[in-house]
Amino acid sequence: MTSIHTNLGAIAALQTLRSVAANLTVSQQQAASGLRVAAASDNAAYWSIATTMRSDNMAISAVSDALGLGAAKLDTAYAGTAAITDILGEFKAKLVAAKEQGVDRAKIQEELSQLNAQAESIVESASFSGENLLKTKSTLPLLEEGPMTTSVVSSFVRDASGNVQVKTMDIDLKQSSMLNEGGGGGILQKQIHSVGDIGGFRGTGVNSVAHQGHERHKFTGGVTFAAGDTITFDINVDSGTHSTGNDHTLTIDKALVDAALGTTDGIVASPAQLRAVLERAFTDNGVPATAYESLFSGGGSTTHFEIGSLETSGHPGSSITISNVASSFASGAYPANFAMGLEDAPDQNHDNMYPGASISFTTAFTVSPLAEVYFDVQVGPGATTTYTINRAVVDAALGTVDGYIGSAADLAAVISQASIGSNLMAVASGNLISFSADQTVYPEAGNPAARVYVGNIQSNPPYAPDFDLAEVDITQNVRTIDQYLRGVDHMEKMAISSASQLGALQTRIEMQAEFADKLSDSIDSGVGRLVDADMNEVSTRLKALQTQQQIAVQSLSIANSNSETLMQLFR
Repeated sequence: MTSIHTNLGAIAALQTLRSVAANLTVSQQQAASGLRVAAASDNAAYWSIATTMRSDNMAISAVSDALGLGAAKLDTAYAGTAAITDILGEFKAKLVAAKEQGVDRAKIQEELSQLNAQAESIVESASFSGENLLKTKSTLPLLEEGPMTTSVVSSFVRDASGNVQVKTMDIDLKQSSMLNEGGGGGILQKQIHSVGDIGGFRGTGVNSVAHQGHERHKFTGGVTFAAGDTITFDINVDSGTHSTGNDHTLTIDKALVDAALGTTDGIVASPAQLRAVLERAFTDNGVPATAYESLFSGGGSTTHFEIGSLETSGHPGSSITISNVASSFASGAYPANFAMGLEDAPDQNHDNMYPGASISFTTAFTVSPLAEVYFDVQVGPGATTTYTINRAVVDAALGTVDGYIGSAADLAAVISQASIGSNLMAVASGNLISFSADQTVYPEAGNPAARVYVGNIQSNPPYAPDFDLAEVDITQNVRTIDQYLRGVDHMEKMAISSASQLGALQTRIEMQAEFADKLSDSIDSGVGRLVDADMNEVSTRLKALQTQQQIAVQSLSIANSNSETLMQLFR
């Protein structure tokens, strides 16, 4: 049907042309922008996700920049800490050299002063962007200071609920600070509440027991007993501070010798034979002693004989003493009063041994209100008990209010005060402190004597130097070189620990920065999958649409030419 009112062919061609033109516009926009979803109208869901992720990616980029800044701070602090660790190693080497005899300590002190100045210079210069992780400015000692953390940005996080968060890594300045202006307590400074080596008490390890009284004599030669020859002597066993012991008078003659040795010639030719003779004399006369003691000489000595207490006398002492030696061998081959060595004083002698040990007092110190010292004590058969020294104990023992312990006598009084009830005696003599059992409770000497144990010395806070690195002076007698060595070694350990922590944070930041780069790439890739146009597909579609557009134009032209044909019918 052909109509002069409606050109159906032209209408169809025009609709096709419009559709092709619209699709061509879309494809041209995709080709120009490279985006399949360029606006919310293209795909609201994908556009929203892509826009949010692009925003997050910008935040991640900012985190990467912040990580770079944090890494620079840590690199600077680590370099400074590593340099100070090397300096402390040199410091220790100089202190060791100062222990040699004849060394010029004044010259070494000059080197130590320069090393300290270099350490302080490193601390001052270890700053990046105005922040120095090796130097703090607290008016309190670091031990008393609250949290002193600084942080570096580590990550940007969006959780499942859509909430965003910036994560940080904390750095504890109390662990990295070399110098704290004001209150002190940095790695190169004294710990205000430290008790140092506790006046020499810290390393105590007394674990003392005793043994029976005994003495050794040199055998001065053999002898032949004839009828009427005798050696007589007095022997006292187990006399001591708390008792007089047992006294015995013994006689050695030919009958005793032959009975002891199973002979008939009365000859005593060796220390071993003299031991046997003395043992028979002790047994026959009920003397609580033995001639087979071997603590000094061993069992087979060819030059000495040794006697000791059996500790069966019932007396608390543990001793043995020979006196009043008289001999019939006074002429001829034998010197006057010859008695095979019994007549001579012993060359080694242990009588009435009580367990105990001594320590030397080193340096005065103060027990602050925040400091405590703990030590274990066992006296006699009782259980090991832990005792505590704190400010209250110090002041109660010394009648003071400042916790100051300035001498061996002070420390002995404080230890005694702290360990009341333990039966431990701590007695000062000059610069020494002696530990022993209370003899009014444990009067027995020798093997029955009470065991004395004092050890496991701990403190809170733990050991830390009670001097600054800048205070080390080996030309003065304030502290021993060993004390300085221990303190500097502790500083070195703390510096190494700090360097380890900084190094671990460096590694973590490097890993986080690498992850941030990968995360940013992943987000770019994910957003691209959502909104990027496939350019191969777009170019192919664009070419096809351009061809369709040309055909649609030609179709419209043909449709419009039909009306001209119709007009010819009316001419």
